[in-house]
Amino acid sequence: MATAKEFVEFWIENSVHPDERYGVRRGQEAVQRLADALIQAAEAEGFTRGQIEAEIGGDIAGYIRASIDAQNRAEAARIRHDG
Repeated sequence: MATAKEFVEFWIENSVHPDERYGVRRGQEAVQRLADALIQAAEAEGFTRGQIEAEIGGDIAGYIRASIDAQNRAEAARIRHDG
């Protein structure tokens, strides 16, 4: 069985993607929906909200927003590099 940390990493990798290249940056509501989906998926796998919060430092929506922002930066760098 995966740890809570492994679960979060897997879920983020498979469920959270950069914002659309020409779209608008996702707002708090969209990020909160992702946070709610993470908690639902975690609970289905036997993890509690508290376990997930402990793994990511507490703020689930903030953690997801930071992941999206990092993916946006990586995507922008890839686009600049590929020309």
